[in-house]
Amino acid sequence: DNLGMFTVGCFGAEELAAEYEADNDDYNKIMALALADRLVEAFAEKLHRDIRVNHWGYAPSEELDVENLLKVEYDGIRPAPGYPSQPDHTEKHAMWRLMDCEARCGVQLSESLAMSPAASVCALVFAHPQSEYFA
Repeated sequence: DNLGMFTVGCFGAEELAAEYEADNDDYNKIMALALADRLVEAFAEKLHRDIRVNHWGYAPSEELDVENLLKVEYDGIRPAPGYPSQPDHTEKHAMWRLMDCEARCGVQLSESLAMSPAASVCALVFAHPQSEYFA
């Protein structure tokens, strides 16, 4: 079995949103922040697929369409701190220490364990084919 973890972040969206806010452009402010959130979620999904198919290679022939991807029809799971299957945010302390997140990718943790930039995702990756979400 394999266990991994990763952190991804989208830098610059908050600054861009602040520029839109200064121009009283709420629409583009909201869109910039929403796009940043969607980009990190998409990158996390892509990274998880690359782990399954290429890096660990336990699913080399995986070819899921979007519908089955959203149904989590792949082997393994990717729980994230703060979500129902991994509700304890304090696990981020160990993750940040093990990955050296701040130095290696720039994503920081606040005292309350919020990630900065806000458009960031961190997760554990379990490769076992019988891994299941339990929340």
